[in-house]
Amino acid sequence: MTPRVAVVHPQLVAGGGSEACAMWTLQALQDESRLTLVTLGRPDLESMNRKYGTTIDESKIEGRFLRLPPGTRKRFDALRGFRLARYCRRHARDFDVMISAYNVMDFGVAGIQMIADFSFDDALRRELHSANGAAGGGFYKASLGRSLYLGLARALAGSRGDGWKRNLTVANSEWTRDLLRERFGVASDVVYPPVAGGFPAVPWNEREDGFVFIGRLVPEKGVRRVIEILGDVRKKKPVHLHIIGRRERTAYAREVEELCRRNRDWIHLEGEKYGPEKAEFLARHKYGISGCRNEAFGIAVAEMVKAGSLVWVPDGGGQKEIVAHPGLIYSGRGHAAALILAALGAPAAEAALRYHLEARADLFSSGRFVEEMRGIVRGFLSEKHVRFA
Repeated sequence: MTPRVAVVHPQLVAGGGSEACAMWTLQALQDESRLTLVTLGRPDLESMNRKYGTTIDESKIEGRFLRLPPGTRKRFDALRGFRLARYCRRHARDFDVMISAYNVMDFGVAGIQMIADFSFDDALRRELHSANGAAGGGFYKASLGRSLYLGLARALAGSRGDGWKRNLTVANSEWTRDLLRERFGVASDVVYPPVAGGFPAVPWNEREDGFVFIGRLVPEKGVRRVIEILGDVRKKKPVHLHIIGRRERTAYAREVEELCRRNRDWIHLEGEKYGPEKAEFLARHKYGISGCRNEAFGIAVAEMVKAGSLVWVPDGGGQKEIVAHPGLIYSGRGHAAALILAALGAPAAEAALRYHLEARADLFSSGRFVEEMRGIVRGFLSEKHVRFA
C-alpha cells in the first residue's frame, strides 16, 4: 500500500530556504506516495514551480489549505500558526507520516521536522542575533507583552511543550545540528537545503566587478554591515553593490533605503528576483557577501556559490560550511575588507578560491536534496513497517 504523506508549511510564498525545502520535498515525494500539502492560504504552485525550479504536478497532490486567522497575514507568525498546529494534531493519524518543512511541530505522534532556524525559541533567537543589532529591537524585544503574546499562541495551539522532541529531526547544517544537541538534547540528521536550476556559464573576465547581497531589509540580515565593509573596500577598489530582496515596511528598511539613496553611485536596490532572472543576474557578477551572523544555513550564500561567485560570510552559523575556507570567513568589518582586498589584488589567490568553491557547489544541488530526503522518509516509514512505493 502506498504510504500517505503530508508535507506541512506555515505559508508557501516565495521567500527563502524553508520554502525551497518544502517545494523540493513535494517534488521528491509526489511520485512515491499519496501526498498531501497542508498549509495556510492557497499557494500558487505554478508560480512557485517557476521560482524554485520544481515541476510539481498539482493533480498528484491533495491540498488542505487552511484559512489564515484574521489580521495575521503579514505579521504575528506565532498566532498565525496555531490553526495549523491544531489541525495537524487532529489529523496526524490520517497519515503514515507528517513532515514539518519549517521548524518544530508537535503532531501528537512522531513525525519528521526540518529545522530552518531557531525562531521557535524566543530567547535563543535573541541571543543568536544580538550581534546583528536585532535582538532587542521592535516587536521581538523581550517584554511582558511579548511573553503574553507567545503564551497566548502556545495556548491556542494546544502544544504539549516538548512534544516536538519525539520527531525525527532534520537539520539544515552541522551548526544547526550541534546547537539542537547542546541546547535541546535533540539528535538530528543534516540535509543541506537545495539550490535549484542551472546558472549561465559566464567567463570570469566578462563578469562585473560587483558584489551581490541577497536578503530582506531587516536587522538580522546585516545589510548595513555589508555596506560599511564595501565602503571600506571602495577606498582602494571601485566595486559596487546590488541588494536583492523583499523590501519591508519598517523604520529599519527606510533607513537602509535612505543610505542606499545617498550612495546611489555604487549601491543599487534591485528588489526581488527569482528563477532564471535571478540566476542570470548572479552569474554576471564576480562577488557575493553575507552580513548575517549565526545564519542557520544561508540559502542565498549557496545560490551565489553555485552561480560561480566568490562569497564572503561572517564567522558564525552554517554559512561557514558552505564556503569552508578561512579566506572567505570574516570576523569583523576590518577583517572582511582585508580578506576581500587580498583576493581582489591577487589573481592567483582569487582563482584558487574560485576553484575551491566550484568543488563544493554540488553539495547544495536539488538532486542531492531529493535523494537524501527520500532516504529520510524511507527510513522513518520502514521503522513503522510501511512500504515506500
